[in-house]
Amino acid sequence: MYSIEVWERDEEGMLVELWGEFDQHALEELRETLDGVVMLRRPTVVNLSGVAFLDIGATRELTIRSRLYAHHLTLTNPSWQVRRSVAACGFEDWFGFSAGAEDPLEPPATASTSSANPGGAKGYRAA
Repeated sequence: MYSIEVWERDEEGMLVELWGEFDQHALEELRETLDGVVMLRRPTVVNLSGVAFLDIGATRELTIRSRLYAHHLTLTNPSWQVRRSVAACGFEDWFGFSAGAEDPLEPPATASTSSANPGGAKGYRAA
C-alpha cells in the first residue's frame, strides 16, 4: 500500500510526498507523477520520510530522476528504509547522502510519527 500526494506551494514550487511501500505495483504511478511535476519546470521537492519500503525498480527510478533533473528536483528526508535500499543498490554517491554515525541505516530506537500538513499548500492526490 502506498500514497503519492502532490502539493503546490505557491512561489516555492511543488512538493511530492511519498508514503508506504513502493514496488513494481507502484512504479507506473510514481513515474507518471514525477513526469507530471518535471514538465511544470518548477522547483520540486520529493519528501521520502514516509517511505516504508523501496524496491530496486523504485530506487533506480528515483536515482535516475534525481540525476537527470537535479537542477529542479530534490529528494529529501529519506527514511532509514530508503537509505537501506539505496545502500543495497550501491547508489549512495548518486543520491548525495551517506550513512554515518549520525545518519544510521537502522530504524530509530523510538519512532515517532507526524502528519503535519505543509502550511499554505494546495494538494491533490496523484492519479
